[in-house]
Amino acid sequence: MKRVVGYLVGLAVLCLVLVVPALIRSGGDAAIDSDISIDSYRATLDVDENGDLTVDETLDVAFLVGGKHGIFRYWDRRDPNAPHARRDPHDVVVTMDGQDVPVELSDESGRRYLVARVGDPNSTVSTGNHTYRIHYEVDGVLEPGVDADSETQLYWELVPHGPQIGEANLTVHLPAAAEHVECAVGAGQTGGCRPQGEGTDTLRVRTGALEPGTPVTLLAGMDIPTPPPGKELPWTQRWDAVLGTSVPVAVLVLLLAVGAGLLGFVLVRRTREQDPGFPLLYAPPEGIGPAQAAYLVSEDVGDEQYVATLMYAAERGAIDLNRSNDTWTITDKNGSEGWAGLDPVTSGVAHLLGGPGASFRASPKDVEAGKRLKAEMERFEESTRSWARSSGLMVASGLGNRGALVIGASALAVLAIAWWNPLDMTLLGLVPGLFAVFGAGLAATGAGTRRTRAGRDLWSRSGGFRRILSTPSAEDRFDFAARKDLYTAYVPWAVAFGCADEWAEKYRTEMGSEPPVPSYFGGYYGGMAAGSAVSSMVGDFQSTVSSAISSYEATQKSSSSGGVGGSFSGGGGGGGGGVGSW
Repeated sequence: MKRVVGYLVGLAVLCLVLVVPALIRSGGDAAIDSDISIDSYRATLDVDENGDLTVDETLDVAFLVGGKHGIFRYWDRRDPNAPHARRDPHDVVVTMDGQDVPVELSDESGRRYLVARVGDPNSTVSTGNHTYRIHYEVDGVLEPGVDADSETQLYWELVPHGPQIGEANLTVHLPAAAEHVECAVGAGQTGGCRPQGEGTDTLRVRTGALEPGTPVTLLAGMDIPTPPPGKELPWTQRWDAVLGTSVPVAVLVLLLAVGAGLLGFVLVRRTREQDPGFPLLYAPPEGIGPAQAAYLVSEDVGDEQYVATLMYAAERGAIDLNRSNDTWTITDKNGSEGWAGLDPVTSGVAHLLGGPGASFRASPKDVEAGKRLKAEMERFEESTRSWARSSGLMVASGLGNRGALVIGASALAVLAIAWWNPLDMTLLGLVPGLFAVFGAGLAATGAGTRRTRAGRDLWSRSGGFRRILSTPSAEDRFDFAARKDLYTAYVPWAVAFGCADEWAEKYRTEMGSEPPVPSYFGGYYGGMAAGSAVSSMVGDFQSTVSSAISSYEATQKSSSSGGVGGSFSGGGGGGGGGVGSW
């Protein structure tokens, strides 16, 4: 159940990351261009019986300033009255002053706009008047009529958004006689122009001067069956930045994403090892120390295991542990003789000291001690892992130690796609995203290793000993009365296994008294209940270690911080777009 909840949370976060930035990313009309004006705008729009539109525009453009390369014309693929349609211009041809001129087409704002950049970037046009003729086509622009008396309608913006226009002369050829014709000048307006030709298949609209950014919109009904629509998608235009503008491509991406998720799931499943069974053992496995046993059980090693190892070394007489106020002192008692017979991981702790009688002190604000402890604990953790490998108890599995890197890279890929959306389709982020969600276990502790047959046997015995330390006495009793030192001897193991409190409670339940205080705790914890003393010692030492290391890391950070729909109104139809200069 916990794993299922994790998957659901991961999927929810993934969807939010891929959807929210794309939906809130702004996209809108270009700003009004005051460097040019359009003395005259003339356009002929031909709609055939299939509903396909052919447009020829003539713009007499006055360049008011020098240094311009030409104009740009852009088209809005969105049609507010047909949210599933994409008004996609094609076959765009432009001339300037009767001559061919370079035209570069590009998509903007998540493919909402098609932009035609007209002109040579290596040269400029002279100031004054220049005539541009623009030809383009749009498929399937007719829609079912919203008026009960019109079966089909054309709802279209006839004049692009842009600079001031001196006059507009517009001709619209329809496949049938126009009826219930409406015309509006200005966004949100319902009047302002009177088309000529209602009742015929040709409408003409003339206007006087138009202020910058003023659309001219036409609604014409026709009593003919509505032709098949042009390009339509199952989702509205608002979702194009997420889903793209191609159903086959979206389906392909979804299939790839599902495949990536399955791959991640399978790889994680292959990293999981079935428990070998944990028989009750009343003594730890011979030849290993607490840290090694804990690592074989959990495949993890850290602060608690280091503290447990120090306690184990103290319990075996190799070192002394003393606390005075907030300072801990670790002293080597007998040199190599004291470490004889201990496992190699425990013996490696001697590296912190310097021989018989040598001591190491650590306090929360001791930067140098923190630096040394950080290095020693890293060395200890690697020593534990390398012991398991060199002893033939663990081998690399799956992606090995690269699992976390692969999952991290997948998560970064999701963020990059969501933020930059380089292909105008954040859905692509599902491919690395689902792999990261269902393959997150590859970054978990132990995912890169598996135990060999010998390792599983030692895992079973170590887990069996942990079971006896951690389970209530009502289930598995322990004969403390027969051996008085049994509790203190196994405290380091309980700390390493993370069950010191359960081990103390087991003693209380069976003996009816507080457990004895380990002799190596010294006088600092005298008078405390032993169970509390163990928890306090572990917590205090870890706190000291963490504080010392934090003091060191703070110096490192500070030293590097200096671095581097429906009713008619103007501006509401298809065919939106605009004109500007560059």
